[in-house]
Amino acid sequence: AEVSTQSTEAVVSTQSTGAIQLMGICREYILGLQMELARKELPRRTVQDQVRICELAAYFTHCNLQPMHLMLTLRTAVSLFYKMKNFKTAASFARRLIDLGPKPDIATQMRKILAACEKNPTDEHKLQYDQHNPFVLCAKSFTPIYRGKALERCPLCSVNYIPEYKGQICTICKVAEVGKECIGLRICPNQFR
Repeated sequence: AEVSTQSTEAVVSTQSTGAIQLMGICREYILGLQMELARKELPRRTVQDQVRICELAAYFTHCNLQPMHLMLTLRTAVSLFYKMKNFKTAASFARRLIDLGPKPDIATQMRKILAACEKNPTDEHKLQYDQHNPFVLCAKSFTPIYRGKALERCPLCSVNYIPEYKGQICTICKVAEVGKECIGLRICPNQFR
């Protein structure tokens, strides 16, 4: 009976871990796709509009996506930043894309863009984006929360928010209250012990 109990607990533990990992994957994709929809709905009239569009594209590249999908976000970011003459940042996205091992034609295109960007490694426009400073994204404002800054979390899906959104309903899971103190997600009875 003891072996049976241990094997049952192992199966439940594996299932719980799998469920939590799946929830994390869903959180990243929902956040990224919400940002992408917001980016596509933005007007393109002013330079500030274009800057915000570039910021959202850059943030999307920091969502934890499957490599194939990450390549798509990086291609979009490279294109937008290159058009805005932010060559230094476009080059960093191109390098990240090349490192993922894309198809040969895409790799060739990225190497050409990288070479062009390296001839003038400057950024014409200042953005609220620092690729070298670790950050998480606010799921409501779609802005970075850099390491060490105050943040609130959804107790269910663990997505991050800037403190001003505490008490609001999570925009990702649409169930939990941001910043609420509670036990969070529990998959099986063993987690209540």
